[in-house]
Amino acid sequence: MASDIMRLVYKRGELVKYVSHLDFVKVFERAIRRAGIEVAFSGGFNPRMLLVFGNPLPVGYTSSCELLDITFAKPYKTNYIAHTLNKHLPGDIAVVSASALEKPYASILQTVSFAGYEGKIEGLEPGFGERLNQAFNENETIFTMKRSKSGEKNVDIKPMIKEFVITGGTLKITALSGQEGSLRPELALEAVSKLAGISDLSLVSVHKTMML
Repeated sequence: MASDIMRLVYKRGELVKYVSHLDFVKVFERAIRRAGIEVAFSGGFNPRMLLVFGNPLPVGYTSSCELLDITFAKPYKTNYIAHTLNKHLPGDIAVVSASALEKPYASILQTVSFAGYEGKIEGLEPGFGERLNQAFNENETIFTMKRSKSGEKNVDIKPMIKEFVITGGTLKITALSGQEGSLRPELALEAVSKLAGISDLSLVSVHKTMML
């Protein structure tokens, strides 16, 4: 299907997990130029490619479900864009799929509210997983200090979490990630750990698995 607006799903692997969001935007801009794809530009004195990314992926994370909306200067077929960009993107970055959008369409931040993650927990001793799961399930509120543009606030993060399950040393969590804000899995684990009376845990090898 041909379209002048598309939503791309792309993956970021281990080799690029420490690339900042701004540098990552430049990677896509360079790939588009090298591929000869005609992208629409904004107006004004400093025109920019009309690329709209989802919430920045935290540095150190990998993902199989990042989102990018592109507005083109002319219609393209979705399979052409995915195939062509993949030939010019560096290793460990790949477009998984491309779908056509029709105006008016909801932005990524309006479409996505939650994200799913999986991460390995370091420092987890036998029985800790059960205590953490119990602490999350049995507490109606989970307060922790959360940083925002206006400073730090003591916030109840329980409504920000749809799922929190620890199995075999792996945390599976679905947390807020959209227009209403976001919650990092590390902060959730830290807050639940305090309720469970457990310290010195860290979350490593975090991978984003889905967007809701």
